[in-house]
Amino acid sequence: MEKEGYKKLAKYYDEIYQNKDYSNEIKFLIEILNKHNSKKILDVGCGTGTHISLLEKADFECTGIDLNIEMLKIANKKVKAKLLQANMSDFNIDEKFDAIICMFASFNHLLSIRESIKALRCFYKHLKKNGILILDLHNSKTKGSKEDNFKNIYRKMSWDYNSGTKIETTKVVFRVPEGLIEDKHLMRIFSINEMNELLSGVGFKNIQILGGYKQKVANGDSKNLEVIGQK
Repeated sequence: MEKEGYKKLAKYYDEIYQNKDYSNEIKFLIEILNKHNSKKILDVGCGTGTHISLLEKADFECTGIDLNIEMLKIANKKVKAKLLQANMSDFNIDEKFDAIICMFASFNHLLSIRESIKALRCFYKHLKKNGILILDLHNSKTKGSKEDNFKNIYRKMSWDYNSGTKIETTKVVFRVPEGLIEDKHLMRIFSINEMNELLSGVGFKNIQILGGYKQKVANGDSKNLEVIGQK
């Protein structure tokens, strides 16, 4: 979603994604984090702070960054974590973390390999030795459309994937109490091989690519990819 669309829709964001299976995602995250004895977590692209809120309930110490100040204002009401406005490919925090998570396809919004590498280097810099990175990637390569009715919002969306550019384009119309909001967002779809090469090229080791928030190796048909790398 483009920056302006996110700003306008920030207050409706949690309503739009009220049916998202956060509990399954958090269960997966906690399993990975506990396996690596990770307690100090940075959530990159934290949005309205739902993942942080659930991790805090499990006694993790969290920090969150997001580019959207309106999202951060909402997150600030939900979490204890320190929240910072920053770009995921160019941030500088004067501390290091046991783990960095980047959920809900936030990384897919980096449309070029150059920006992706820049972000991965930034993540790597902010991890402690043997710290882990967990990326949650969108992996759909389809064409389709859907409509949703929520309490305050109607949403109509259509999407298409260009195999040449590896870009998925989604067009959305929202009807909210203030009127209509039209939006378009682009996401870069990464292959399993690409992610292996990108992470190893930056210096990550012990790379795993899992699918469906399960401890199972992903394949090309997995709707989501959970990419894990260790510093």
